[in-house]
Amino acid sequence: MLLFVGLNPSRADGLRDDPTLRRLQGFSHQWGYHHLVVLNLFARISPSPSLLCRCAEPIGTENDLILRSWFQQWAQQPTWDLWLGWGVGGGFRQRDEAVLNMLNNVSDQRGGLPPPFVTGLTKAGYPRHPLYLPSDVTRVAWAVRFLDEPHSAPVSDLPSPVWRAERSGAFHVT
Repeated sequence: MLLFVGLNPSRADGLRDDPTLRRLQGFSHQWGYHHLVVLNLFARISPSPSLLCRCAEPIGTENDLILRSWFQQWAQQPTWDLWLGWGVGGGFRQRDEAVLNMLNNVSDQRGGLPPPFVTGLTKAGYPRHPLYLPSDVTRVAWAVRFLDEPHSAPVSDLPSPVWRAERSGAFHVT
C-alpha cells in the first residue's frame, strides 16, 4: 500500500483522472504497489492551488481527522509506505508543519521501518510534487521532526539515505 500526501484535491474522482493522479498511478505501479491512497494537506477541491488563498476554510472540517486516521494505520502497517509530495504550496498557513507534527506523533510506532519518503525537495525545502518528476526519480527517506516550533524550516534527522524499491514495494537502504 502506498499513501501519498499532496497539496489539495483536483477534480479527479472515481470516474475521471487528472494528470497528477495519472502520474501517481504510474509511479505506484512502477514501484510495485498494488494500492494507492491519495491524501492532501488541504481539502479544498480545485484544479488551481492558487485558489486556496481565496478560500475561507481550505483545510476542511474533517481533513485532520482523516489524515490522523491514515497516519495511524501507516504507523502500524509494515508493508505500507508514505510519500510526501505537496510542493511549495504546503507552506500556506504553515499547513505542512501541522501535518508533519501529526506524523511525528505516530512515527515512533514504526520502529525500524522506513520513514516517509520524498522524491526530492524544492529550492525552498518542500517535498517535490510528482507531476513533472522524471520516471526514474529516486526516493529518499525524510524523517522530519518539527517539535511544534512554528515557522521553522524542515530538518531531517537522518543523513538522507537513498531508498531503492525491490519487489513488492519493499525498501532497502543503498
